[in-house]
Amino acid sequence: MKRVLVLGSGLVAGPLVRYLLDKGHQVAVATLMVERAEEMIAGHPNGRAFLLDIRDEAKLAQRKHMVTTSYVSAAMEELDGQARAAGITILNEIGVDPGFDHMSAMRIIDSARSRGGNIAAFRSYCGGLPAPEANSNPFGYKFSWAPRGVLLAGRNGAQYLVDGRRVEIAPHRLFRDMHILAIDGLGDFEAYPNRDAVSYVDIYGLGGIRTMYRATLRNIGWCDTLFHIGRLGLLSLEEMDAGGLTYAGFMRRLIGCDPGEDLKAAVAARLGLPKEALPVLNLEWLGLFSGRRLSTARISPLDALGELMFEKLAFQPGERDMVVLHHDFRIEFPEGRCERVVSELIEFGIPGGDSAMSRMVALPAAIGVNMILTGRVEARGVLRPTTRDIYDPVLSELEGLGIACRERTDCF
Repeated sequence: MKRVLVLGSGLVAGPLVRYLLDKGHQVAVATLMVERAEEMIAGHPNGRAFLLDIRDEAKLAQRKHMVTTSYVSAAMEELDGQARAAGITILNEIGVDPGFDHMSAMRIIDSARSRGGNIAAFRSYCGGLPAPEANSNPFGYKFSWAPRGVLLAGRNGAQYLVDGRRVEIAPHRLFRDMHILAIDGLGDFEAYPNRDAVSYVDIYGLGGIRTMYRATLRNIGWCDTLFHIGRLGLLSLEEMDAGGLTYAGFMRRLIGCDPGEDLKAAVAARLGLPKEALPVLNLEWLGLFSGRRLSTARISPLDALGELMFEKLAFQPGERDMVVLHHDFRIEFPEGRCERVVSELIEFGIPGGDSAMSRMVALPAAIGVNMILTGRVEARGVLRPTTRDIYDPVLSELEGLGIACRERTDCF
């Protein structure tokens, strides 16, 4: 019986814990939320939950294989040589985005290559959203994963290729570089660039590609509101003195508004918008102009915003979320023929059960863990699931669990 240590018991951990227990592994969940972890284990004899501070490096430095859904950072890249020397596998980017998006893309890319095709353009879009019937607040969004992660992503810059031209987007312009994408059966969504798409030219082996674009999907109105939230400094990580302050007082201090001024009017003026503009009304609805007191004496604007958003943008019992993935490839062949391949996944959460986001993040990671434990991943070092030996079995097992893309091909 193999042993697995799961760090954390957050919103997307449940399906991973249950999958690994069902495979017969011993699963220990180290967390600050022991009660939640015990609910996931549900009395299974091979599971246990305990309190652990992840800053305790002595307890964590054990030269063991690791699986994470996070992006490969520069610091992680630097561990590749050490991991190889230690004979361990560190499998990264194996959630939904990044993760399922990589694997489903690489299956199409490798298929095209095997037929002599060349990928001339690739656009990839992914978003976790409320299902249409649960889209019931003015932000058009509800949290199915860590709120802080959502807001931190709004601080990123981005770059991508369009017709051979590199486009670089500064962080403060991220939400202004938006276009509309129509998804059959669901309607229109806002799409804005997701981090560094150019780096995936090499990762996917797409030298010579002319268009390489990765984007996040949100409901209409999100980008304008988040753009103005950023302009107000609400995405700042610099802690402020908030002792005894209400949210209105915190906002006054943030924008330099006198106590006698109309706060809503002052915010609107700061943004160059009328008081009735949607971003201003959204901030009011959220409670940023309210008399509610902050929970701590020192807090960053981003975390103060996140606390309100997590409460106001929460899923209610019985509501569904959804994950939408859309790949769009242009493939050119030597004889002059071209194909457009569109691959889509629309996955809904289970009312009263697992969210779509938890399944789409946790199950690829869980399958990756099981593959390492059973010796089906032989490579060592810092990996992504972009090679056939990893993505094929993961995608095949996900298909058996009802998670699969639908593809259509047009030839011209």
